[in-house]
Amino acid sequence: MAVSTFPRTVQDITPDWLTGALRQKGVLSGAAVSSITAEPMGVGLGFMSAMQRLSLTYDGPAPDAPTRLIAKLAPLDPGARQIDLVFQFYEKETGFYRLLQDETPIRTPRAYCAEFDPQSHDFILLMEDLSPARLGDHLAGMSPTDAGLAIDAVAALHGRWWRSPKLSEMPWLLEINSPQMKGLQGVYQQCWPAVVDFLGDRMPEAMRKTGEQLATRIEAMMDLAADMPRTIMHGDYRADNMFFEVGEAKEPFAIADWQVMLEGPAAFDLAYMVSGSLKPDIRRACQDDLVVRHHAGLVKAGVSDYSLKDLQADYRVCATLGWCWPVVAIGSLDMANERGVATFYAWAERVMGTVLDLDGGAVIP
Repeated sequence: MAVSTFPRTVQDITPDWLTGALRQKGVLSGAAVSSITAEPMGVGLGFMSAMQRLSLTYDGPAPDAPTRLIAKLAPLDPGARQIDLVFQFYEKETGFYRLLQDETPIRTPRAYCAEFDPQSHDFILLMEDLSPARLGDHLAGMSPTDAGLAIDAVAALHGRWWRSPKLSEMPWLLEINSPQMKGLQGVYQQCWPAVVDFLGDRMPEAMRKTGEQLATRIEAMMDLAADMPRTIMHGDYRADNMFFEVGEAKEPFAIADWQVMLEGPAAFDLAYMVSGSLKPDIRRACQDDLVVRHHAGLVKAGVSDYSLKDLQADYRVCATLGWCWPVVAIGSLDMANERGVATFYAWAERVMGTVLDLDGGAVIP
């Protein structure tokens, strides 16, 4: 499908175009799409993509074709567009679905169309609607059972791409210490005063000192992470991107949102999820077991050159580096979004607790 022909807005998704896309994918033959109803999704929850749920009707029998799809397109917001020019979010996500999904042993929404225009940075992603799967809830936090399922899945992902030579063949897959990623150091410094004000007394003095220490050492921390064994990282491995009991088969787990994927250490996804998506008492009770479980998953996937001791040490570094993400998120938070405010309070408090429990300041070079 030529990049000049794909829709750039939801209004451009016509029955004729969608019929062609589904036929090209091999899920539609004799019938055609006769009507499309679009419903906005995720309003107020993020601005890096415009998402719509599409309900489809056909003019005849279409037993293999979807009746609902999720459409993800580039937003009109110029700020989001500028961020994408730096971090290549849209190229990465469409690249995953076009080039890597079939080789990746982790359940993701099936893609019916994934197109990206490198000139305009417009994109379209038509995905399977996983509802009525149970969506994870970052604010509520994950149970140990759900966390275990997520760990098993991401360990399989990490093991599949462990030190893979194919990683170097994907220039759009940014490395964790790429110049673009190291730009987070300046962004962190800009956001830090707002985060201190936002958290107030909720930020322990020890964490304030660690946060200030980290402010000038993020680039060095990224270099430490880049020296760890490389694989594909999901990059935003948290509860709000996870689905449980998926479809009629009640598949145990699926993960969406591949815009932030990176080439980097497996320990980052592990630390990012455990530190941010589990309430402190639950994390403290099962953290060690989850790290062991992740390592066992790597071994099951064929990784033989990485000890549990190595993973434990890398987990500590990555949990500390991971504090940058809630800082930057809070720095750009829409304070009118009540759920967003509550979620970021919880995220920050959980990660602060993890960093302090691990004495993360001691691993900052």
